[in-house]
Amino acid sequence: MINVIENDGTVVLSVAGTDRVTVLNAGELKGVMVEQFAKAEKGILLDLDNIKFMDSTGISVLISGVKTSREKNKHFALRNVKGDVARLLSLMKIDKIIDIEK
Repeated sequence: MINVIENDGTVVLSVAGTDRVTVLNAGELKGVMVEQFAKAEKGILLDLDNIKFMDSTGISVLISGVKTSREKNKHFALRNVKGDVARLLSLMKIDKIIDIEK
């Protein structure tokens, strides 16, 4: 399940009910992101506070978010990235193309 909260023109998304973004839920996340990019005035903030694991499908959703944000000239950022997910994003240099809020 993906939680959606609008906050002053920015949509904040979070994954609920699991601590993983994998092939099992990445499609749902991507679908919600596409829908919200169409609605969001400023952009999307993806809160990964409870996410402890992300597979390659999850990474592809993040890359898709970057691409969509650039196409629509909207902001896309991550927040509360930590642990193994932070290390993975750094190792793959994804932290260089996605804004990560501290």
